Amino acid sequence: MSGFISNWTEFCCQPLSVRNTRAVMLSVIGIVGIIGTVCNIITISTFLYLFFFPQRIRKKFGQEFAMIKDPVFFLILHLSFCDLLYCITGLPSYWSVYYYGYYPYSEAMCKYSAFFRNTLAYADFNTLSLISAYFAWRRGRGRPRNGRYGRWPVLGIILWTWIFSFCLTSIPLFEVCGKIGYDAVHGKCHIIECEKCSEDSSFLFPPGGVILAIGVGLPFITVLVSYGLVYRTLSLETTDAETWSQRRSVMILTSCYFIFLLPIGIIEWLPGSVTSRAFISVVIYCWYWFVYVVNFFIYIIFWRRIRKGIALMVKDILGIAGWKMKTKSDSADHSVPWWIELRRAEH
Repeated sequence: MSGFISNWTEFCCQPLSVRNTRAVMLSVIGIVGIIGTVCNIITISTFLYLFFFPQRIRKKFGQEFAMIKDPVFFLILHLSFCDLLYCITGLPSYWSVYYYGYYPYSEAMCKYSAFFRNTLAYADFNTLSLISAYFAWRRGRGRPRNGRYGRWPVLGIILWTWIFSFCLTSIPLFEVCGKIGYDAVHGKCHIIECEKCSEDSSFLFPPGGVILAIGVGLPFITVLVSYGLVYRTLSLETTDAETWSQRRSVMILTSCYFIFLLPIGIIEWLPGSVTSRAFISVVIYCWYWFVYVVNFFIYIIFWRRIRKGIALMVKDILGIAGWKMKTKSDSADHSVPWWIELRRAEH
């Protein structure tokens, strides 16, 4: 295992090609971490506000949000929860190693921080794929007589997602195939880059590439199959504006996720003989990290009811604080954009 660090105190520094990107990496990690944390907190807060205070919203604003009765709502909430955890726990582990130019903590902390970070990432990817699978399953099952779907199947799906993610990242943790530790090639805590599972193994594929193929490849196939099954019926089906807005947002979000994700497979499968591999990894990860921010902006741009929910939550909070804020439903001027409304507050 050529990339594994046995003497932790002397050989945990980054290669020169990675250290030269220090300023760029710290800037990207800082921007993504701050924006991702704020945006995902807003998204989660909005979802929780809509779920726990429907009567207050109905009484105070005369609004109802049917999406909170749809179990897929919990999957979308879980997706934002995974993104938030990655921003506040996963990205700092990268930031520290790029800030110091080496990993300043213990080998055990390096191993388990990478394990938890990878588990979060796989839970995130699989949640997104299961949202599309749930749409396909629901279309095949048909609408129930009472017009509502049970929540327990979705909660079971979320539990299965975490079990699968933990099992997948446990493979290198317990050295069944590969190892987790300080990667001397790329200068970070990660799955060690090597050409086979173990020294005595005849399996010649890189462990990082194989595990990534399972963790990202299976969700990608799930998405393609799911949307392939329902695309025809969705295109022919007449739906209300809220349902169509939700589906469009999820489809666009799914497309963006895999645009950000798939390039990671390039670095995992590059042969060790590629001299610029560390620099290529830096570029690809800078691109990849934006996946943990993109969901908020997609909801804002394409999901009208989420925009409305954010506006009502902000208005309610300002009202409790003694402020008043006009929203579109309060004003006869319908030409005022929603982003101006969010900033319009008066004593």
